[in-house]
Amino acid sequence: MAHSIWPLFDLVVRTPRLELRPPTDHDCVALAQLAAEGVHDPQVMPFDVPWTDVPPPELERRALRWWWRKRAEWSPDEWAFTGAVFVGGEAGGVQDLTAHHFAILRTVGTGSWLGRRHQGRGIGREMRAAILHLAFEGLGARQATSAAFLVENLERCLPMFGVVPAQGQSSS
Repeated sequence: MAHSIWPLFDLVVRTPRLELRPPTDHDCVALAQLAAEGVHDPQVMPFDVPWTDVPPPELERRALRWWWRKRAEWSPDEWAFTGAVFVGGEAGGVQDLTAHHFAILRTVGTGSWLGRRHQGRGIGREMRAAILHLAFEGLGARQATSAAFLVENLERCLPMFGVVPAQGQSSS
């Protein structure tokens, strides 16, 4: 069904194993519950903002407010596509694509998380490749940045996407 009032609900990116799309409220609840189950080793904080250190049910409530706020604040000049990632029809994580002044800068940012039970199967790489395909081929982006850090074997992963660290940055 086409969503004439909010056409972003019609945006879907598919790969052989995954589907990325804006989450419905029902999807947001499933993603919040998945996040509460864990997305990383509790001894390591892979995010700039330690959002996963909040105990349930506050973690889920904050996650819902975050997604609702991003949806409500969407504008052509500043946007955040929060792509709910589905693996075999099940909520698996989130792949974000963000932009500020996209029409002028043609630059996007990416960030993501994947539920622990979905990790270790290449799903993270596949969802990142899918969102970058949308950015470059679908939207005409010229540059992408990533919020990723503290990633094991980053040097091994970067060439898979043709990524070169910015001057003065390293993965360690």
